[in-house]
Amino acid sequence: MKNLYNIEDWSDVSQCRLGEILLEAGKINLIHISMVLDIQRFNSMPMGEILLGMKIITKKDLDQALLLQKIIQKRFKHD
Repeated sequence: MKNLYNIEDWSDVSQCRLGEILLEAGKINLIHISMVLDIQRFNSMPMGEILLGMKIITKKDLDQALLLQKIIQKRFKHD
């Protein structure tokens, strides 16, 4: 399980997608991603909002993952 607080643990995240970050951190699994994608076919809600509504992740998990996503995106833009 990757540590959401250690940016070095995330050097291999390629697309920097929220689902990928949460999956790699062990916060969700492939079944959760499949459920979210099914919901998104009928509703354009963001993944994080769906996962929160289903009580699969906490608000803290989401906030940390979104912050990490921004940090990774900035890091790869500047490299």
